[in-house]
Amino acid sequence: MRIGQTSIVNFLSQIATSVFGFVVTVYLARELGDAVLGNYFLVVSVLVWLKVLGGQGIQMAIRKRVSEGESEGAFFGAGLAVQLAAFVVLAGGVLVFREPLNDYLRTDAALGLLALLATGLLLWQVRAALEGRHRVALSSLLGPFDRTARGALQIGVVAVGFGTVGWLLGGYVVAELLTGLIGLSLLAIRPRLPTREQLRSLLEYAKYSWFSGIESRTFASMDTLVLAIPAFAISSGQIGVYEVAWNLASVLAVFGASVSTTLFPAISELSSAGEDGIEGLIDDAVAYSGLFVIPGLVGCAVVGRRVLAIYGAEFTRGYTILLVLVAARLLYVYQSQFTNVLAAIDRPDSAFRVNVTFVATNLVLNVALVALVGWLGAAVATATSATVGLVLSYWYLQQYVVIPIPVGELASQVLAAVAMGVVVFVARGFAGAGVAWTVALVAVGGGAYFATLTVLSRRFRATVRRNLPAVG
Repeated sequence: MRIGQTSIVNFLSQIATSVFGFVVTVYLARELGDAVLGNYFLVVSVLVWLKVLGGQGIQMAIRKRVSEGESEGAFFGAGLAVQLAAFVVLAGGVLVFREPLNDYLRTDAALGLLALLATGLLLWQVRAALEGRHRVALSSLLGPFDRTARGALQIGVVAVGFGTVGWLLGGYVVAELLTGLIGLSLLAIRPRLPTREQLRSLLEYAKYSWFSGIESRTFASMDTLVLAIPAFAISSGQIGVYEVAWNLASVLAVFGASVSTTLFPAISELSSAGEDGIEGLIDDAVAYSGLFVIPGLVGCAVVGRRVLAIYGAEFTRGYTILLVLVAARLLYVYQSQFTNVLAAIDRPDSAFRVNVTFVATNLVLNVALVALVGWLGAAVATATSATVGLVLSYWYLQQYVVIPIPVGELASQVLAAVAMGVVVFVARGFAGAGVAWTVALVAVGGGAYFATLTVLSRRFRATVRRNLPAVG
């Protein structure tokens, strides 16, 4: 399969976003320190949870129903109406519990959350509709625009002396609002009033897919929320270090997320039409999901401390956390492919069962392990719950479709990663201190990995050839 120009555009846009986000985070970490950064990350974690509770299920339902190619305007209109109702409920809750929420956030940010929630939900729904219309590449380009605008605004306010959490959140609001309005202008769908049956169809799908959003957010930030519980006495500085390690681990999973986003509408369309070809798409998803996470785990083991030192000397204490979180990302990238297929073939009920088990496991383990061993327990809980989710999602999916496992391709990636690790380990002995040498080591590792993989894998070579731009 040509994972294709669409996947590549999605991937490159996400990489551009991640690289710029890395630069912004390094700047903020050096200028503001780990404690302020930790408070900011905590606010953002709560924000995304609110977005998940009030919008994720609706977003996924819009993407699914619009991708089926019928009554696009009606389903988009239904989604916006339900979204507005959900926002009103959440906003009321934030206002009622404003004071205890500010105490938990360790800063006065409750009102700012409302503005962030409104702009974030708008952007999510617009991107979902674009992806449902198979305009994944266009949706993907909105991500880098949003992150670039956000980062530029945040760097600007810090540079002129406004280094507080409130000003950082202000840059966030402006960037999301601008991006959402641009996306809405490009969508070319006019919302229409839905029929009762169309509204019921949207809500029927959303009630299951809603929990899928909770599952993905649980994986991404349940650990942060638990770490912030006062009884565990985890400092804002430790939370800042933990989030930096998580962000680095997340960069490595970008390609797997791009594959998942690109394949969803294609699998959904095949499933709705009753056509063959789903197994081939699953095979490609499994073959390429770990393309960057597998070598990333080896690379972090060899030069992880040097990479963390770029943010500041205090961040190197997160080395072990980083390794465990990258391993968690590797497990989760395959789990997310399987649950993505379950949703695409209109089996949100099975995905729901996987997600309930995942969330329960993650929550219980986070609380128990953080209480026992501190912040490392949060990372271990995340990795363990990812293992449970992977096994369960595979078990459910194989009841509906054949799941091909490309053992040869996965073995080639592991062997290439090991070879890369040896090269970087040797090169590290000749490298000096400083950011430039660390970047050079990462570049050498990347070159060694892809060169070795190209030699080992005929399938990888063929995929690269098929997706190179045509010449002449």
